Amino acid sequence: MRCLRICLLLAFLEGRTIALHLLFGECPVYIYERCIHPEAVKFTLSVPLSNGSTALDLDPLDPELPAEFNPLIPIKMVVHGYGGLEVDTSTSNVSKAYQDVGYNVIIVDWKQLAQIPCYTTAYLNTWYVGQCISILMVSLVPLGVDPTRIHVVGFSLGAHVSGLAGNNLQKALGTSFYRITGLDPALPFFATLKNDWKLDKSDADFVDVIHTSAGTFGKVEATGHVDFYVNGGSLQPACQSRKYPPLCSHIMAGLYFAESIRNSLSGGNSFIARKCDNVAHYVLGLCNSMENMAIMGENVYYMTRGTYYLETGDQPPYALGFKSYRNSQKSNSENFFQQLDKKFKEFFKILC
Repeated sequence: MRCLRICLLLAFLEGRTIALHLLFGECPVYIYERCIHPEAVKFTLSVPLSNGSTALDLDPLDPELPAEFNPLIPIKMVVHGYGGLEVDTSTSNVSKAYQDVGYNVIIVDWKQLAQIPCYTTAYLNTWYVGQCISILMVSLVPLGVDPTRIHVVGFSLGAHVSGLAGNNLQKALGTSFYRITGLDPALPFFATLKNDWKLDKSDADFVDVIHTSAGTFGKVEATGHVDFYVNGGSLQPACQSRKYPPLCSHIMAGLYFAESIRNSLSGGNSFIARKCDNVAHYVLGLCNSMENMAIMGENVYYMTRGTYYLETGDQPPYALGFKSYRNSQKSNSENFFQQLDKKFKEFFKILC
């Protein structure tokens, strides 16, 4: 039957579990499979050179590091979301920014398991991809690569893949990544209270999350040690005139983060956020104090805790530094009710 072909690739795993490779139409699913399918999950290591960078594939079961690899340079791992690298401009911008700045970058390409229009099977495949990442990390330990020094950045479905990988590492090594950044973690099928099934703050020593399309493509609730809600967390100013603002807002998480990476080197404005208990207080303008502020993005302080809100510009460079707070304090003192009405309209525009 074309709609469902089941191939038994491994009879039993650990004497109990059947490993399956299923095809729902053209949508593949790997269930309890070993990480032996390079066409399904590919790892590419990008190493900085004096005149650019070089890239090579890594075998998760038997990786080899190039002679140019410098272990003193931090490693960033980037995991794309639904649709793959060609579609996901969010993570491609992040990877390029890291490469331009000069980091070691491991790009996780699981496009074959996340192809459009196979969202349901892509969701199911997040467990398999997370397992492959954790296997690669364990295989790199004898080569001197310490997972506790690796920063993983995942967008949308990739954010949950990162969390699952961190959870697997804890079970295998008793420790995990030092940091996971979730770029607008996906909402569909992840509206669950069970932490093992989604990215949460137990998956790494430090988990920071950026929300840009909460309630549509991205999760609403805070899931990290620190959560940043950009422009209220739902609709981004750069997307208001776009054909499909929610999807555009979803992608903006990666563009903001990529800008923060480049600004860490070029000295541009930072994404300055204010601590706020909830979105209602933010909309009501009750969190305009200059106290309890934090930087969002690459240079977030790892001891930052809680929920923060910030505003951005509607075109690059998006970071406003302290400018938005000086302007908001001035405008709030002059016409509070006009500003309150404007914030309500902006926040609920996505629902109209």
